[in-house]
Order: sequence, then C-alpha cells, then structure tokens
Amino acid sequence: MNRNRRSGPKLSLAVLILAFAAGTVQAQPTATVKRVTFKGIIGQSKIGLTLVVNAANVITGGHYFFADDLKDIPLKAGTQGTGLILYGPDGGQMALRFKGSASDTGQALTLENSTGMEGRWMKGDSSYPIDLQIEGISEGPADARWYEGVTSESDAAFENRVQCFAKAALAGDRATAARYADFPLRVNRNGKSSTITSAAGLSARWNRIFTPACLDAIRDAMPHDMFVRNGQAMLGDGVVWFGPKGAAAINVP
Repeated sequence: MNRNRRSGPKLSLAVLILAFAAGTVQAQPTATVKRVTFKGIIGQSKIGLTLVVNAANVITGGHYFFADDLKDIPLKAGTQGTGLILYGPDGGQMALRFKGSASDTGQALTLENSTGMEGRWMKGDSSYPIDLQIEGISEGPADARWYEGVTSESDAAFENRVQCFAKAALAGDRATAARYADFPLRVNRNGKSSTITSAAGLSARWNRIFTPACLDAIRDAMPHDMFVRNGQAMLGDGVVWFGPKGAAAINVP
C-alpha cells in the first residue's frame, strides 16, 4: 500500500511533464502564407486558380480547377526568366507572365502590382492560351481552412451549401433555395435595402430578386475558393454573400 501511494505522485508528475511538452509543441507558431486567387480561361474553358506565396514572397505552388467540376488540380511552381512555370500532375505546364500597367512606367511586373497573368498551357503537341485576372489576396496560417473565418464546418460542407443555393436559384427551385438561406435575408437593389424574413417571403419576391441579370451573375460565378471578408464568403463579384447558415445577402445587379 505504501509503495502504491508513493508511486502516485511520480505518475502524475510524469503526466504533467508530458502535457507541458505537448503544449509547448502545439504553441509553436504556424507559418503564414498568402493565397492569391485568379479567374479566367484556358482555351475556351473557364477556370479558377489559387497560388500559395510563402513569407519570403516566393510562389511555392497552388492548384487550379475547371468551372464545370470545381475539382482541384495541384500545381508545383518554378521560374523561367521573369515568368512563372506551373507544373501539373498530368505533365501539363502553364507558362505565365504577369500583366498590367506597371510595365508602362518601367516597373517590373510582380504579383503585387499586376492585374493578372497570361500565357499558355502546354502538353505534348497541345497548346492553349491562358488569361487570368486577380480576384483576391488573403493571408493566414498555412494549415488554416479556407473558410475558417466564416464557419466551423468543413470547407467542402460549406461550399456545398453555396452550390446548392446557386443551383436552386438557377433552376427556379424556391423551396430548396430557401433551405440554404439565412433569414432575415438582406436584399440590396437600386441603392435600397430590405429584408426577407421567411421562405414564403422569398417566394413572393422571387422574380424581383432573381432577375435575368442576377441569374447571369450567379451562373457566371464559381462557388469554390471564394473571397472571404468580415465573416462571410462572396459568390462571384458579390452577387450573393454567405454566412455560416447560408445566403445572408443578395445584391441584385
């Protein structure tokens, strides 16, 4: 009995030491990176592209995706003169250069002062033009979830909400769209703002909200790697803003 009582404090101390050590490891700072998003085309196909830039301002890689399936295709980065080469897993390459007006003043174009990139995608005998515009730049821990500032659910689950809302809006499915809306839903149009408090209210005002111009903007948007600000994610150029519970605001063009 005496030996057991004496061994208790030793075990507790060991546990405390291990817990302290684990806490020390977890407290180590996480590397910060920038994520730069682009949208544009390869040939006739609409794409999105995200580059990862480390603390030394070096592009380390990223991914791109086609608008018709939104599936990430990983990219490795290299340089060629003043340009950028991105290597895909299928052997394809993107040879890119920055574009913008800074070159008119004699300044070298960089990620910071350009408006986008242009160049060609090449694989074997195939070659297609690329034209990309910068959509946004965000900064945070390298291991952070994309929508960490919006929701606690996974990025895939959150984007699924957005995609379901967009599909329902385009299909005219009022009941489904309402399931992915966060009431009261704010609607901004012609400089005026109003709120909709229920699914019935959304259905009643459907045609005044989802105008042809609004539907075109939703159709043109890519609900993946969306820009995040003030705890919400932006679809397209801001036609719809989404919070953790769904569509929170609609800006009717």
